[in-house]
Amino acid sequence: MKRHLQVLAIGIVVLANWSPTTAGRAAARTVVVVPRSGAYLGAYVQAPNWAGASRSIAEFESSIGRRLAIDNRFYGWNESFPTRLQSVDEAQWRIPMITWKAPPLGEILSGSQDALIAARADAVRRFGAPLFIRWGWEMNGYWTEWSGVRNNSPGAHDGPSKYVRAWRRIHDIFQREGATTVSWVWAPNGESVPNTSWNRIAAFYPGDEYVDWVGLSAYNWGTTRSWSHWEAFGKLVRAVYSQYAGRKPIMVAETASVNTGGNKARWIAGIAPALRRYPAIKAVLLFERPPDWSVRSPDPALSAFRRLAASPSFRPVG
Repeated sequence: MKRHLQVLAIGIVVLANWSPTTAGRAAARTVVVVPRSGAYLGAYVQAPNWAGASRSIAEFESSIGRRLAIDNRFYGWNESFPTRLQSVDEAQWRIPMITWKAPPLGEILSGSQDALIAARADAVRRFGAPLFIRWGWEMNGYWTEWSGVRNNSPGAHDGPSKYVRAWRRIHDIFQREGATTVSWVWAPNGESVPNTSWNRIAAFYPGDEYVDWVGLSAYNWGTTRSWSHWEAFGKLVRAVYSQYAGRKPIMVAETASVNTGGNKARWIAGIAPALRRYPAIKAVLLFERPPDWSVRSPDPALSAFRRLAASPSFRPVG
């Protein structure tokens, strides 16, 4: 089996086959290929600890009846990566995704974090295999430390512009260090909270030259909150898709549904027709955290997901 990668050389684009023996040798940029048809299926699978993470992935794959193409893992700002987990993923033909937290944006913009960023870039360069980095996700939600809300200067709404500058700084340091196997995933929440003009999703966009994939978080909260209601997968992704599908491949980087307020099996079954309507969605990653956010409960939901996972909507691994 060979994984297909996209090699971006000077002035040309070529498709090349990749294997562990050739990873990292070329001077050209080697990144995750965008599928011509279908989408990658991935997940974050909650594990009891780091030591049990690979086992949790294997158990999840067994339960859904197929292998995952992308394994999403969360890392704190000061945590080193890639780790052994990404090496296991690479050996087992999964594409690693590093979802990387951020400190307050001023710390990045001051230059005080440049050495740390360069160290992560050097480690990624030595790793050699393509991976996704999703830094500072859901920046348009008030709950993240790196959000526009929390980084506005007193009396101003400059948090989004600070985010853009921080993203570009990190990206530029990775480029300078030769960490060219990264596919950068910019991933806002599916809707801005607060929903104000200064906090709109587009205000956080770093620019086409700084982004490889546009991602989003898309959760169906059902009737579990006073402000929430049952929402189909297609409706959850529509706004971000309509803004960026003509510019970048779309990744639904986190998605899941609760059980309360509707039929979860029917919600899962609705993903396949939504992918047909929105063909620029090239990756869908579950947020698999029992008991609330899991495709493995109740039993009809798992059956529905096994059918979805086996459908032509998703590409085979390898």
